[in-house]
Amino acid sequence: MYIFNELYEKYLESEKYNLKSQSLTSRKYNFNRYILPYFENKDIRELKKIDFQDWKNIISSFGFKNSYNNTLYVTFTNFLDFCANMEVIDKNPLRELGNFKRKNEVVEHETYTLEEFNIFIRGLDDNIYIQYFSLLFYGGLRPSEAMALKFSDLKDKYVDINKSIERKGKRSLGTPKTYSSIRKVVLDDKLFNDLLNLKYEYIKDDNEDVSNLFIFGGHKPLSPTTIDRRKKAACDKVGIKCITQHEFRHSHITLLFNSGLKANVISKRVGHNNITTTLDVYTHSDSEQEKKVYNTLNFLHPNTPTKRFRMNLTNIFKRIFHV
Repeated sequence: MYIFNELYEKYLESEKYNLKSQSLTSRKYNFNRYILPYFENKDIRELKKIDFQDWKNIISSFGFKNSYNNTLYVTFTNFLDFCANMEVIDKNPLRELGNFKRKNEVVEHETYTLEEFNIFIRGLDDNIYIQYFSLLFYGGLRPSEAMALKFSDLKDKYVDINKSIERKGKRSLGTPKTYSSIRKVVLDDKLFNDLLNLKYEYIKDDNEDVSNLFIFGGHKPLSPTTIDRRKKAACDKVGIKCITQHEFRHSHITLLFNSGLKANVISKRVGHNNITTTLDVYTHSDSEQEKKVYNTLNFLHPNTPTKRFRMNLTNIFKRIFHV
């Protein structure tokens, strides 16, 4: 017999050498919650294709976004590929069934305009958090990149993005999300100077060399949950919608698009693998551009008579009524 959960343990052992710690943690969470409970004590060789279709139907009934359904599909498929490679099963039945069908869903990203961000920032009273959110908004960093920054990464007018940090678990430092995520991000003068001033605050409180301290937290980085609590409190204080930490990055992308920067420049700045990813973020956050389109079309196709047309009406009126 080949019991499902016993094979799963062997699979995890092999994946330790293939995945980053954060990716492995995420995969374990998804597997333990949405796959293992349905199959754990069963002999994998006794499972039929219908059993895997039933699993897909159950997952579909939860109403998750299609992207998350397919994350679960990939997680399960990787495990079944492992079983096939180990010759426990002949082939992967889930691959034959195929991925989850795409639903007609529109993924909307909430963002802040510059005006909204300025309102939000007034709700914060701690300089560390002010500079953290300023870096996300004006620098476009991923939260995991910003939390991993040390003062040694702060250089002449830019930050050196060369690592990221796990948002859960042991919070170990690792490499950024992708190769293209390793980059240097230029900062505006105010943000750069504000981060330098934050460095001087640490120096006053601690006589040791601060270059190895985390910019946001000191000896240990800020906790994501603590950041979220501060964010929500700030939003409640000033009465503004609350967006996620990652959506400050989306706001940065939208801000640059609306300022006229080209997509390839923005894509390189934020460390996207390809320009399509950048454009996808923007197309869900382009209300300002829609206003510009609306105003442009109204100018080109006016609803009221033009000046020349008004003059012609006036002349006709005079000729008819001899005035």
